[in-house]
Amino acid sequence: GYYFLMAVKMRPKWFNPAVVTFMQLGQMFVGVAVTVAAFHYHNNPVEGRTCNIRKENNVAAFVMYGSYFYLFLQFFLTRYVRIKVGGSIQKKKKLH
Repeated sequence: GYYFLMAVKMRPKWFNPAVVTFMQLGQMFVGVAVTVAAFHYHNNPVEGRTCNIRKENNVAAFVMYGSYFYLFLQFFLTRYVRIKVGGSIQKKKKLH
């Protein structure tokens, strides 16, 4: 629903879009943490039990979640926090 409202330029005035980006960052962080935990339990079985994962799938998941985390973090910092990018300060643009 949120992306539809943004696409038709009907964003609710009370809603802060940074919240959605922050939640996406959290989702990607959890994804990275789960894949790291799966690697750990696959390589260090507990009481003879192994984590039944395929390494290829776990590597792909780690790359996907890691790259999305990086991209969402970059978006969050440049969109909602003023930081230097390429020697100039990025400023928020107001859309009318």
